[in-house]
Amino acid sequence: MDEQEVRKKCEAFVKGLGISCFIVFGWEKGNQQYGMVSSYHRMPVQAVIKGMSWALNDIVNKSM
Repeated sequence: MDEQEVRKKCEAFVKGLGISCFIVFGWEKGNQQYGMVSSYHRMPVQAVIKGMSWALNDIVNKSM
């Protein structure tokens, strides 16, 4: 799947939940290449940024 296909599926998923939410989705494309998309639905941009910052901090802290 290419990035646009994955993005459309993620957007359909967050809209289908019927709640304010966001998602960051990463996948292996193959040969150690990775893709990443994000999507949000009815969430203030500031809340999405805060959530992504928290997730990044959490990943960094767990991997060190």
